[in-house]
Amino acid sequence: MNQPRVNRPLTVAVVGVGEMGHNHARCLASMKGVDLVGVVDTDFDKSTQVASMYECRPLRSIQELPRVDAAVISVPSALHAEVGCELMARGVHCLVEKPLALDREQAELLVATADSAEVVLQVGHIERFNPAVRQLKALVEDGVVLVANARRMSAVSGRVTDIDVVMDLMVHDLDIVLYLMGGQIAGVDARAIQGPNGTDHATALLSFLDGRLASLTASRITQNQIRQLEVTTKDRFFAVDYPNQELLIYRQGRIEGVEGGDSTGGRYALDVETRRVFVRRTEPLLAELQHFVDAVMGIHECEVDGHGALRALDLVWRIQALLEDSDHGS
Repeated sequence: MNQPRVNRPLTVAVVGVGEMGHNHARCLASMKGVDLVGVVDTDFDKSTQVASMYECRPLRSIQELPRVDAAVISVPSALHAEVGCELMARGVHCLVEKPLALDREQAELLVATADSAEVVLQVGHIERFNPAVRQLKALVEDGVVLVANARRMSAVSGRVTDIDVVMDLMVHDLDIVLYLMGGQIAGVDARAIQGPNGTDHATALLSFLDGRLASLTASRITQNQIRQLEVTTKDRFFAVDYPNQELLIYRQGRIEGVEGGDSTGGRYALDVETRRVFVRRTEPLLAELQHFVDAVMGIHECEVDGHGALRALDLVWRIQALLEDSDHGS
């Protein structure tokens, strides 16, 4: 195990206190061994309001930040590289909200800066810290995931309008598919529907070199919120409900000696066993931040770093390119 990098409370700032940044501040203020020293936002009224709630300093810009050990960056995606690179160049460990960046040049710059400065760069793929997903990962560790099917559906919202649904929502499931399945992607296909904010509904099919498949659908124009993942292995089927942090296992068995038999003359029946896995419910954001703090402290390596985020973004950009070509061809 690495030696802790600090032996005092970790000083942390949050840069950008919109809805997500506010939640980061709330969690950090509640964590042991963490000193939330300031929140930064160009809207000073907003940073003042959040700072008053969590007893820290309101700041207008990162230039006003005192020396801190770490920062959470929750500014608009287009600013991730500018803010992240400046802070990491100062030696500040950073958790950057997803997506890491909007284009390859900025994403690779963030990763290179973190490597050069020898700081932790964690990316906010929060579903990695959903306890149902952690439990699923442990259960399929020794097997092979043959097929994954992910659905992430939301109603129309003004929450995010600067990026399409692939970068906004599907990137979560692309990261989870890579986390669970590994391997090399052989092919990608995609289709989309345009909505109020551009590409608001998309479906992608990933084929792996070894023949395995993953299907992903993300939408911002449905009337119901759905966050589901289904995984098939050789002998089991798993179903994850993200919001409820539930994991079900389905296993098909044979009951021998049944009267009658089927058309082939066999004398058996199929029975499906369903089991609900115990999942200790936690707040994924709090678990994500604790993982970041522990990585900065040198307790463990960061699992969700910039290099891993680049793999998911590579797929985002491939899907976006396919959709753009499809639009031009129509």
